[in-house]
Amino acid sequence: MNIILGNIVSLMGCTVMVLIGFIKNKDRYIVMQTLQFLLNALSHFLLGGFGGTVASLVSAARNIIIAKWKCTTGIKIALIAVQAALSISTVTANPITWIPIIAAGMFTWYIDTKDAMWFKWVIIITLIMWAVYDIYHHNYVSIWFSIFTLITNGISMVKIHKERKEANENLPA
Repeated sequence: MNIILGNIVSLMGCTVMVLIGFIKNKDRYIVMQTLQFLLNALSHFLLGGFGGTVASLVSAARNIIIAKWKCTTGIKIALIAVQAALSISTVTANPITWIPIIAAGMFTWYIDTKDAMWFKWVIIITLIMWAVYDIYHHNYVSIWFSIFTLITNGISMVKIHKERKEANENLPA
């Protein structure tokens, strides 16, 4: 029953995840991603993925913190440390259980990048890490939606590239 319920909640979070792949504005992306993380935390909890639960909850808190205050190196280090400390009690020696912590830490470290294209690459890399974790925890919905999100982020990257190219072409000689 938890696999079905976990995948239903995952469907809600994944729907948000795919839709935000079309967002080019990083601030809007962060707000919507917070909702996604809360739904993902519940899904991971129901599926027994406690490392994913902790990573998702800390990531949601991170998004709220950085929406209110400037994202400094100190804040990023503190958030990564809190996540690691909370995760120690919930994960096992199985390396798969550490994937969400590593992915969320990586995302936290690069969250304040000014380059939209680099930000999209970080999203893609961490998304692949989460997909591996989701396969392990039978989060079937999330696996499929990860593929869809990779596609939407790819589309967004093409649009960003096109806009940059057009902007360079319109520069005076």
